[in-house]
Amino acid sequence: MPSDEFTLENAADAGRLWIMDLIHSPRALPPLSADLNGEFIRATPMDMDSTSVNGYAYSSPRSMAPPVPMPELPPGQALLNWETGFLPETRGVYERFRNADYSAMDARQTVAFIRETLPATWVALANTVVSAMQLGPDAERLANFLDVRLGAEGDLVSATILHGSGSQTRSLGDEVQQLAEMARQTAGVEAALRGGDFAAAMANSREPWARSLRAFLQEHEDELALWSEMHRPAWNEDPIPLMRLVGSTVAAESRDRHDAAAAAIADVRARLSPEDMAEFEAALALSRDYVPVIEHRARWQLKLFGGVRRSLIELGKKLVAGNLAANPNDVFFLRLSELEAAASGELDIPALVATRKAEWQRNLLLTPPLTLGLPIPIEMLGAMSPIMRRMFGAVALPKATATVVSGIAASRGIARGRARIVRGLDEAEDLVEGDILVCPSTSPPWTPYFAVVAAIVTDAGGVLSHAAIEAREYGIPAVVGTREATRLIPEGAMVTVDGGAGTVTIG
Repeated sequence: MPSDEFTLENAADAGRLWIMDLIHSPRALPPLSADLNGEFIRATPMDMDSTSVNGYAYSSPRSMAPPVPMPELPPGQALLNWETGFLPETRGVYERFRNADYSAMDARQTVAFIRETLPATWVALANTVVSAMQLGPDAERLANFLDVRLGAEGDLVSATILHGSGSQTRSLGDEVQQLAEMARQTAGVEAALRGGDFAAAMANSREPWARSLRAFLQEHEDELALWSEMHRPAWNEDPIPLMRLVGSTVAAESRDRHDAAAAAIADVRARLSPEDMAEFEAALALSRDYVPVIEHRARWQLKLFGGVRRSLIELGKKLVAGNLAANPNDVFFLRLSELEAAASGELDIPALVATRKAEWQRNLLLTPPLTLGLPIPIEMLGAMSPIMRRMFGAVALPKATATVVSGIAASRGIARGRARIVRGLDEAEDLVEGDILVCPSTSPPWTPYFAVVAAIVTDAGGVLSHAAIEAREYGIPAVVGTREATRLIPEGAMVTVDGGAGTVTIG
C-alpha cells in the first residue's frame, strides 16, 4: 500500500528530519510497544526524539550539529566498564521483573510495580548504549587509518577486522547447532523435526535432547526476537519457532566458524609500508573489545525488554481473570498512559483492542517512507556521524534498477539462490539451506539462521550492524542497508548476491 498516508501530527515536527528506525522497528507496532520503544529512544544518550506514525517508529536528532565524541578510555576500560558496571546493573533490573511475586499483586499493584521499575529500566538500557559509545574512539581509530590507507575498501576491511570471533550472539548459533546434534542423537526427535511435527519434538522427553532443550530455554529466557516487538513471545513462552529453527539446522550441512578477521589482518599487514605498521598494530590492539561488548549488550537489551514483557503479560492475565480483557496479549493494544485506567476497570478494553488491532493489521500493509519532515538526504547524517554511517548505513546508494538492487558491501563472497522475503523472525520458519535471506534487519536471535542460508540481504544497517557482523563470522556474503530489498525483490526469485560489490542481481 502507498506511503502518502504518513504525516506528522505536530506541525512543528515537520521542520525536522525524522528517520524510520529500520534496524530496531521495521514493522508497525501496536500502541504499547510503540510507547515503550519511544521511551527507550528518548532515554538514550543518542540525543534523539522519537515518534510513531501509523505504528512505525521514527527518530529525529535534536541537533544537526556533529555529535560530541566520547572521551578516549585506557585500553580495556570500556570492556571492564561493561562487565563490572553496566552488565550487573542491567541484569539486576531484569531480575526485578523476572523474580517479582506477581501472584501477590492485583492488577493495580502490577501497574504500580511496572511504573516503579521502568525508570531504572530506561537507565539500564541507556547504559547499554553508553557501553557501545565508549568503544567508538577505538573503533574509529582503526577505521580512519584504513580509510586513508586503503581508500574505498577501508570501511569493509576495518569492519571485518573489528568483528573478531566468538561473540555472544555467535555462541547462540553454536548452541542451536548443539541442539541439532542432540536431536540427531535422540530417537524420534530428528524424524519429528524433519517431518514438521515440532510439538512432538518439543514434547520428547528422551535424553540428552530433553536436558539440552531445557538448558537452552533457561539460558535464553525472555530474550525477544526484536527490540521493539514486546508484543511477540520469547522462545520460552512459545518454543515452536525454536523447534522450526532447530529443524532447519538439522536439515542443513554444518558450517565451520569462519575467521575472516585473521585473513583481513594478514592482508593489511602484507600491504602496509613498514612505517605504517606500528600505527596499525596500535589501532588493532585497541579495537579488540568492540564486538564482544556490542553484541553482548544487544542480547541483554533484548532480555531486558523481555522482562518488561513478562510483567505486562502478568498484568494482561489479571485483566483476563477480572473479565476485563479476552487475552493477556491484548494489553499491548493499550497506551502506556491507559494502564492505570485499565487496571481499575475504567476502560472498555475489548472495544479498544478490536479497533486498534484492526488498525494495526492495516498499518502492517503500509509502505512507510524512510524519512519524514525536512527533505535532508540521509547521507548527510552519515557524513556528520561515523556511527550513523557504519552502524546504520547512512550513505548514498545507486538507484535500484529492474534487475539490480544496491546496498552496502558487508561480507565478501558471491552466492546464488532463491530469495526468501522474511519481515520478522516469526516468518522465518520455512528457510532451508541455500536460501537467500532478504529481511529488514536482524538481531541476535536470528543468528542461527546464518548457518542455514547462503547469503543475507537487509533493508537496514551498515558494515557494523548485526547482520554484517554475523555474516562475516559465518563466512557468507552480505549486502546490507539496501533500504528497499524486501519491497523490490520478489519472493522466490533467483538472485545473485555479491557481498564485495554490494549488489543483488535479480534473475
